[in-house]
Amino acid sequence: GEGRQMAVVGLLGLLLASGLAPQSPPSRIRDRRAPAPLACTPIKSDDKYDYYRRSREVSVSLAKPLGTALEEVSGGGVKVVELVEGGSAMETGLVKVGDRLRSVCGTDVSGSDFDSVMGLLGDAPAEVELQLLRNVIVREEKVIPFLEIEGGNSGPAERGAVLRSAVLASQSELYRGMAKVTNCGGAGQCLSCQVEVLEGMENLSPFTDAEKRMLKKKPDNYRLACQAIVNGDVKLRVP
Repeated sequence: GEGRQMAVVGLLGLLLASGLAPQSPPSRIRDRRAPAPLACTPIKSDDKYDYYRRSREVSVSLAKPLGTALEEVSGGGVKVVELVEGGSAMETGLVKVGDRLRSVCGTDVSGSDFDSVMGLLGDAPAEVELQLLRNVIVREEKVIPFLEIEGGNSGPAERGAVLRSAVLASQSELYRGMAKVTNCGGAGQCLSCQVEVLEGMENLSPFTDAEKRMLKKKPDNYRLACQAIVNGDVKLRVP
């Protein structure tokens, strides 16, 4: 009835003032494909520069009420989805929508669920120390990687391209024998696209969990082409 509606509204207002407004957590969908490798594709480019979205840590100290609405994110942790008028977050400008909470008063919450973070904020003192992870835009001088393929067709490659796509685009042979028809299609579920990196390992994205699992018996310079992103010059051969 009307009394129950007023109670719900009053509770929501209290949570907003404390910086603890609940949001519905996103659905979690199980996917058997290996997670995509860390891409470094620019969000925009001009004649001289590429522009990338990066993450950086920010430490802030805010007085209660914070005036932030939070939402649980897939994989754990919470992010700021709204700033509420009258809260210190909006008044100081120190918190941005999209910021993810890394710690609350020194306690790591990067993988915590919504209720745990809400409890920590509720128990925090009047001055709350927060560590945030924020997306920022950075500018870097444009670089065109060179892909050298022993026994294949070498040439320039698109920065941020998946290595598998770059090798196939060069019309070099990546799959041999029956693997040409039995490969997993770049899903990180087989070893058919393994390559030996001769130079430029530092110019590829970090090893994914799929690679660490599937290549554990291979030399350290082997990569799955479908799991690596090209960020600079690379020399390789197909074993």
